[in-house]
Amino acid sequence: MQVYSSLALLCTLMAAVVALAACYPAITTDTVRIMARTAVGRIKKIKDEHFQMSPEIDFGPETDTPIEGLTSILTHLGYLQMRLQVPPAHHLRQLQADLETLLNSLERMAVSQGCPLPKPGSNLHKDETAFPITSNYLCLLELQRYLEKLCLNLDKLKSC
Repeated sequence: MQVYSSLALLCTLMAAVVALAACYPAITTDTVRIMARTAVGRIKKIKDEHFQMSPEIDFGPETDTPIEGLTSILTHLGYLQMRLQVPPAHHLRQLQADLETLLNSLERMAVSQGCPLPKPGSNLHKDETAFPITSNYLCLLELQRYLEKLCLNLDKLKSC
């Protein structure tokens, strides 16, 4: 009788593992590309609808953050996500949700490859919260450029 209960427990555990694996389909580079392109499309729409910036305004040099592997991608996207949340803006909610989904997917990919996950931190500067419209606009520009660059460097998802 004890053999049957052990066997039943083992079968139940195996069924649970299979069910969990089915809930989280494998993340592919195509999935990441689609999520990134969707976010870029949303950014363009948000910029057109909510930010009427003069083309003569010079915001300084563009930030060129390298894409080195999953850990660096998670670190920088996490930082940009944090910047988009301060201060809260209603028109950014869908983009924030898309970015959260992308980050969760990349984290699962990193864990499955044994990559170290970045430590959460707060690197916001005081001037980023003092001028929220400008800060959000600059963050959107940087996020758009970074996601476009990510789409061109999807091979970096294979390394930590």
